[in-house]
Amino acid sequence: MRFAQFLRDRVAYVTAYAAFAVLSVLVVQLDLMLSGASLQYANLLYILLLGLVGLGLFLLWDYLRFAPFYRHLARLTGREPLEELAVLPAPETAEGELLAGAWSRLYGRLSGELAAERERGRRNVSLVTQWAHHMKTPVSVIDLLLQQARTEAWPAEARELVRSVAEENQRLQHSLQMLLNAVRLDDFARDFRIAREDLEGLVRQVVNEHKREFIARRVYPRVEVAGDPPWLVETDAKWLRFVLEQVLSNALKYAARPEGSAEEGQVVFRLRREGGDTVLEVADNGIGIPPEDLGRVFDPFFTGINGRAFPQATGMGLYLAREVGRRLSHDLSLESVRGKGTTVRIRFQAPRTLFAGLHALPSGRPSEQGGPEA
Repeated sequence: MRFAQFLRDRVAYVTAYAAFAVLSVLVVQLDLMLSGASLQYANLLYILLLGLVGLGLFLLWDYLRFAPFYRHLARLTGREPLEELAVLPAPETAEGELLAGAWSRLYGRLSGELAAERERGRRNVSLVTQWAHHMKTPVSVIDLLLQQARTEAWPAEARELVRSVAEENQRLQHSLQMLLNAVRLDDFARDFRIAREDLEGLVRQVVNEHKREFIARRVYPRVEVAGDPPWLVETDAKWLRFVLEQVLSNALKYAARPEGSAEEGQVVFRLRREGGDTVLEVADNGIGIPPEDLGRVFDPFFTGINGRAFPQATGMGLYLAREVGRRLSHDLSLESVRGKGTTVRIRFQAPRTLFAGLHALPSGRPSEQGGPEA
């Protein structure tokens, strides 16, 4: 708090003091006039000036007493650790002691409730994690039984039923894995390892792992590469795979075509380099996203207008993908045109080393024997 603000808060006090001083001088002057005497104007001004000087010195002393306390409160931004927020300078007045006492009691209650809430959160996370791990066992058993059932010589209706159950079981497995990864986000620093990874190879692995889903939804994948390999990026392969799976899940969902449709659904993975960075685009020719929903697609649990047509949408896929990307320093953005499709763009920053860019040497680079390549 500045001195000017301090004075503004005490305008009423200063006004009352000035009014009392003027009234006192008037009373003395009237009393002298009744006695046949009078004060000179210079003396009156001198008395008033002394009073104002005394008032100013008192206000300055009062401000200096409170200044450390006010400065400490003004510096608080709310981002400090709670332990630092709890400590206030020693108050100089009874009012300050009341404020410090109320502040201390409030901090004590807040700390207690926060500790209890954290404990409840840990218990809930532990319960959800254990439940998800227990559910993965029957899901794996069902998948194994379905694989065995595909080898049986069953009628077409039974084989179609097995295929449908396999699709739902795969969706359940995907949801459980998404739940576990969402829980692990709180302890992200304990569960990631940055290394040079082949982005093109990772993309092709993800596509191959979801080939049954591509076939079931009548969607065709394509990988387009604009540049020479290798496509090395600094990332965590496990978490990046999770991001790609979330993006691909949305693309498959909205690019799927019904039986009898003349148009084919497509998901295109495009790799290119831009200003030293590596950019991966995942584009589909699905239903697209309405313009009014584009600003909220990365919000948790937001499904938008498309979510009404797809009840299985959870609104968590893109949110988790961006959160993981942010922790890995990968920028995720999205653009979409209603009725034409959606493109999710993942930007990988250029490696920050002295040898960055050596993979892009032109042909004619030295061979392993030290001479130029043939």
